[in-house]
Amino acid sequence: MLLTNKKQDYFNCIALLHIIFLMVLYVVIDVFVIDYSIDENAFSKGFYSKLVLCILYLIGSKDKPLIVQEHKPIDAAFHFSVFALCLWMGVLSFALDSVTISRFVGIFLIFGGLSGFNLIDETLKIVRLKVNENSFGLLFTEITLKIFLFSIFCLAAFFLIAGEWIWDIKPFYEW
Repeated sequence: MLLTNKKQDYFNCIALLHIIFLMVLYVVIDVFVIDYSIDENAFSKGFYSKLVLCILYLIGSKDKPLIVQEHKPIDAAFHFSVFALCLWMGVLSFALDSVTISRFVGIFLIFGGLSGFNLIDETLKIVRLKVNENSFGLLFTEITLKIFLFSIFCLAAFFLIAGEWIWDIKPFYEW
């Protein structure tokens, strides 16, 4: 049992399987499906594919189940999908020459940082339960995760300050 709450587990087994599925799917899309070196619309295709997954996980993470079975929340998977999409946009804006530094990506990074905050907060709750309170491992984990989250917000600030108001995502009909 990962973390026991009275009503629901944030990191339950189903949510963790969905997170692993999302990581594998993102790698498959980025490595095997989309060719970023040749396709000039690759950034747009990657964005739309990940956005569709975020929307599907938003629908799936609602409190009311669509069927009458026991509901296993996948909020962690939804937050991870938003966090991964926004972080992906920020990293690829630096990596691809065809994509400009955009303030819109900075706005996305702020929302991704908020989703990352949920993930990190729940991760720290689990770590605090599993590790002795005065241990070096707990302190190191907390500091590392908080520095990582702070760096996401610093990256968002960089995009908002140095970026332009340009949206590099092309609509479907322009591919």
